[in-house]
Amino acid sequence: MSSEVTAWGKWDCTRCGQRDISGRDKRCPSCGDPREQHELDAMRPPDDFDAAAITAPDELSLAHDGPDWSCRYCGSNNRASAPTCESCGGGRDGTPPPPPPEPAARSSWLRRLLSHPRRWIVGVLLALVALIAWCTIDHEFAGKVVGLRWTHTTTLQRWQDVNRGDWQSAVHARAGVLPRAGRGEAAGVRITGCREKHHHDESYACGTENYQASESYSCGSTQSCSSRSNGNGSFTRSCTSVPRTCTRSVTRTRTKYCSRPIYRTWCDYVTQDWVPVRSEVVTGEGHDGLRFADLATAGDLERTVQSGAYAVVFSYGDDGETYTRDTPKAEYDGWQAGEDVLVSVDHLHGPTGVRRPNEER
Repeated sequence: MSSEVTAWGKWDCTRCGQRDISGRDKRCPSCGDPREQHELDAMRPPDDFDAAAITAPDELSLAHDGPDWSCRYCGSNNRASAPTCESCGGGRDGTPPPPPPEPAARSSWLRRLLSHPRRWIVGVLLALVALIAWCTIDHEFAGKVVGLRWTHTTTLQRWQDVNRGDWQSAVHARAGVLPRAGRGEAAGVRITGCREKHHHDESYACGTENYQASESYSCGSTQSCSSRSNGNGSFTRSCTSVPRTCTRSVTRTRTKYCSRPIYRTWCDYVTQDWVPVRSEVVTGEGHDGLRFADLATAGDLERTVQSGAYAVVFSYGDDGETYTRDTPKAEYDGWQAGEDVLVSVDHLHGPTGVRRPNEER
């Protein structure tokens, strides 16, 4: 079973701020300004359709007249059956309105057109889009290489015993091979003791249990209503009876699961590894004098390991801002102090990249 009710909606005048004007009114009762399309689009249905329902035949005829049309010359709303604009006289078919009787009237019409709030909204949106683009799009600034910095680290390591542990299935005793001149080593494994250790928890079925669940069932019917705008200041509410579904709590039975710990054998063992003993760091700038600290080793059981870190510093912009980028050694060798560059900058996150002027982006 379905039913329909039609009622006038409510709109607000954007000229003077008058609120809750009946949708039947095409003009603001306070300032006389004609209703425009944006005010029709923002119209609200009545709070209580039943109390505001239109019953008079002439009122229903107006409400069912069809969607309003907007005058292309002044923007005013007019009823579907109106051949000309009530505000300016312009025709629905595009016939221009008659000339105003005096300049003052034309001035008033232009002032209303220019004060259209949508113009301000469009302007604000364009400004916001421009601001987002300025913040997120990369901009390139001319710059130079102003610094080349390197850091060399030499670490002395010693082949020595270390204590480790693992599950028995992964531990296998074996003899080790000592290094010669810091190379050719193989770690041995000597198990020093094993014990039971918690490995994981296991889930298993251990009977049944009752639990509460929700169950849906049919419990009559209810009204489902929706409203639609008729495009002329009125709204129609349609209601349909639909089956109603309720829920209730029921007791059900399910398999119960318990948890128990599972143990495995854990073994401690002694093996060998290269252990850092001490390190020395050498720093410098440019390409000349790159060197590593010389750490002496004592026999076959010691060795040295070398590592390097390299950075290039770029200056850019009118204020001489700097951008430091860590680079691999091969790239570091390719830069020269004083070299011209282009630095890409994101105004939200800072520098994002650098390239030579003759390189493509």
